Amino acid sequence: MVEDANMTGNEAPAEASSLYTGRAVAFFLGGQRYALPIDRVQEIQQIVAFAEVPGAGSSVVGMVNLRGRVIPVVDLRRLLAMTVQDFTLDTPMIICRIREQLVALVADEVQDVIELPGGCLQDPPAMHALASKMLGVARMDDGLIYLLDIDQLLGETLTAGGW
Repeated sequence: MVEDANMTGNEAPAEASSLYTGRAVAFFLGGQRYALPIDRVQEIQQIVAFAEVPGAGSSVVGMVNLRGRVIPVVDLRRLLAMTVQDFTLDTPMIICRIREQLVALVADEVQDVIELPGGCLQDPPAMHALASKMLGVARMDDGLIYLLDIDQLLGETLTAGGW
């Protein structure tokens, strides 16, 4: 584990972000690049018709039938308090595993599978609004990528919605 002499006790331990290397699925949301560890992503699908779920929470916009399995559809823009956009036929859904279920995350655009080499990931700034929901910030040649912690990001949303 990497020790950080500047930690005040309010930050998450550095081990998760400092030691994560490997592949991730990069995507755009509001012009910013984000990523999810590839071991949490099952597949990418184009958005399909989904059933709305009254009272499911503001970011859970509906449910979709994925090969006989009903899963919640979460609009990441709503979840992250961004300006909401209408979905189009090209809107991608990132099908992820959280706990023992699947969840469809709606993004603006899926970029690619990227490699996160050792040393490129740093702890998120403590004052960043999403700091507790990130594994870290990757400094890449073409800019920053926020590596999201899907458990922290969706845990409360799914619990509140009864998922």
